[in-house]
Amino acid sequence: MNRFLIAVAAISIMAAGCGRKAKSEVADEQTISTPAEMLKERLAAGVADSIVMFGHHDDPVYGHSWKWEGTSDVVTVTGAYPTVMSWDLGALELGKSANLDGVPFDTMRKEVVAQAARGGVNTFSWHLYHPLTGADSWTTTDSLAVSKMVNTPDGKAAYEKQLDMLADFFLSLKDGDGQRIGVIFRPWHEHTGSWFWWGTGNCTADDYKSLWKIMREKFDAKGVDNVVWAYSPDRCSSAEQYMARYPGDEYVDILGADVYHFNGAEGTDTYRNDAGNTLSIACEEAERRGKIAAFTETGCESVVIDDWYTSVLLPILKSYPVAYVTVWRNAHDKPQHFYTPYPGHPAEADFKKFASDPSVKFIKQ
Repeated sequence: MNRFLIAVAAISIMAAGCGRKAKSEVADEQTISTPAEMLKERLAAGVADSIVMFGHHDDPVYGHSWKWEGTSDVVTVTGAYPTVMSWDLGALELGKSANLDGVPFDTMRKEVVAQAARGGVNTFSWHLYHPLTGADSWTTTDSLAVSKMVNTPDGKAAYEKQLDMLADFFLSLKDGDGQRIGVIFRPWHEHTGSWFWWGTGNCTADDYKSLWKIMREKFDAKGVDNVVWAYSPDRCSSAEQYMARYPGDEYVDILGADVYHFNGAEGTDTYRNDAGNTLSIACEEAERRGKIAAFTETGCESVVIDDWYTSVLLPILKSYPVAYVTVWRNAHDKPQHFYTPYPGHPAEADFKKFASDPSVKFIKQ
């Protein structure tokens, strides 16, 4: 898979339509590029340079056995920040002051601004509560959960109320100059699995696509111009499976893959195969459609393989032209639930080696 070709294709699509316009018109458009467009160009440029940005979920707000201390397990081990900070908006739609993992949204907003100021990128997922029933994302007992949201007046109204709150949050993300910060949003993720109520087997393909379409209509109506949209299935064995619920090119900027490494050393071959298959599809479709590919969520819980980062993950990243990779969080209250090594962990030295590889981008302090 050719990184340069994918990046050129992505940039070409972004510039589509400019060729027939006067130079002055093009210059005017360039001066008013939206935050989302600028972020897409940056991601595509990284792919062209064979650079993969490293990301970590909730990195600066808590870690293994600590929280709210103004530190970071990644920084403590490597001396550098992740280039991508990942966050979750679950419970924002309930009007809560903190998300489902206890991260205050005001703190999140401040960290997004800080990450942008240091030259980093922010990405968001959304483990929401159902707008009618209040069920969390993992409650799959209602087979009509999505249908009620998109096909009934009450459900659609409740969903749109949630979307108003999300859109307002994204619009509030501004830098020190008052300019909106471009961010990545990855809604309705891992839909090829069945563990979320929007997953395969829990809703129809058309209803799933409607979730996206209603969301985009609301965001566009509110003038949200700083969101780059990521589509991120779980592991897939074919392009047909990967694209079966794709909402359409007009709704998606990034083609991602969420694939985890399970079962320690015994699961290594399975992980390599599953990640390779899914990323191959994502990259091929990205090249075909002028999109950007990314390894949107991955990890090996507890990092039980001491050289996992250099012997397992790094070769995958060097094989597929992805803009970034994000591993999941280091929980402060679950001793075995972490995805980057902390100081003293057996994989610490390997993670330092991974961070020093020139093909992986971290942000030095």
